[in-house]
Amino acid sequence: MSNHLAIATVTASLVRYLQGAVGADVGNAVVTAVRPDGPNSGVPEVGLNIFLYQVTPNVAWRNQDLPTRRPDGSLNQRPQIALDLHYLLTFYGDETQLEPQRILGSAVRALHTRPILSRQEIRSAIAANAFLTGADLADEIETVKLTPQPLTLEELSKLWSVLFQTPYTLSMAYDASVVLLTADSQPSLVQPVLTPAIHVFPSVTPPAPAVPDTLAGLQLWLRGDADITYDVAGAISQWRDQSGNNHHAVQPAAARQPRLVREAVAGKPALRFDGADDYLAIEQLNYAGAGAIDGLTLFALLRTTSPQAQVVLSFDRSACWSLELTGAGRVRWSTRPQAGGGHDLDSPGAATDGRWRLVCVRFAAGATATKQIFIDGILVAEANAHPGQNVGGGATRFGFVGVASQANAFNGATAGDFLRGELAELALYHRALSAEERDRVEQYFAEKYG
Repeated sequence: MSNHLAIATVTASLVRYLQGAVGADVGNAVVTAVRPDGPNSGVPEVGLNIFLYQVTPNVAWRNQDLPTRRPDGSLNQRPQIALDLHYLLTFYGDETQLEPQRILGSAVRALHTRPILSRQEIRSAIAANAFLTGADLADEIETVKLTPQPLTLEELSKLWSVLFQTPYTLSMAYDASVVLLTADSQPSLVQPVLTPAIHVFPSVTPPAPAVPDTLAGLQLWLRGDADITYDVAGAISQWRDQSGNNHHAVQPAAARQPRLVREAVAGKPALRFDGADDYLAIEQLNYAGAGAIDGLTLFALLRTTSPQAQVVLSFDRSACWSLELTGAGRVRWSTRPQAGGGHDLDSPGAATDGRWRLVCVRFAAGATATKQIFIDGILVAEANAHPGQNVGGGATRFGFVGVASQANAFNGATAGDFLRGELAELALYHRALSAEERDRVEQYFAEKYG
């Protein structure tokens, strides 16, 4: 969550980002952020002006923090508001040399190539502007994404009409979303116990925890606290498989590597995926042949606040299976049987509240409920999907962490829906664990991560 400087920080970071891009393409171009009222308003003779003309509440996040108060009116959590920032980009220069059009092309190319404000960009903007001292936008888990908005001629005319006696100049609109502002107020502590009371219940012994590799059938085990290869900036090129099967998750392209976050959960590290292009390809693990899977159990410890559709682990939902989060934040367990159409099982509620969640999905051919979803050890959804069939439509599919797969070869085709959040640990079994075994693995996660 960010303080009151977040909006100004976004504008300053956008100016800095575009100055680097436009300045490199059109050498004398200058980027400003003023109200474009005319030649005396401070807009550049040659360059680009960024004008924040409107701020609106983000619809997807509008009710994420309700309720914020207890029945007595005291805070039970820090209130936050999610905003979308609407910018007008205006381009100036010598029309005979087509400078406005050249600058527009440079800016659009830069914003399409990297449509987010990186944390390093934000930190640099804060350091370069004394009035932004104390801004904490760079620490926000949600990155700010920039999206072009196709305004109609009528909408552009209305927008320019509020700029008194200012002739129209070549322009383009962009949205920056989402910016989260949090109140400084701290929730009050709950009241102390006035009347102590002791209740005695029969003892219940929790199941003994089972480290994933102590159970048969472990196919893939990725831990945020073990065997990660990363550079000085924390960019991860390899996440080594701990199952002994050498199904390592790798990303050779530096621009697509997730980042290591130290002490992300219970003092242990996790991987952060930016939701734009970060993902890892899984080595030496694929499914081939119709009905190749008669049982499967997957555990994933993750955290996200993003309402966008995103993939945790995928072997192609239309050909094999995939664990995803929908645009509404629900956990989705997708499978494709050996014959017929695929099946999606969704959790009833969202899991994008920014808390760490242990998600477990299970498939067991021949069971009464072939598919199940557990969140934090609680069964939240089940279905008797494609009864009498195994999973696997017949096409060979390789897997990815953090993006949808369509790959028929290692590190092959992807299909978007990038993960935007943090992932601490994954454990995949090529069989359906029993209820007791599942309880024991969940106890392992509970004792390790608290």
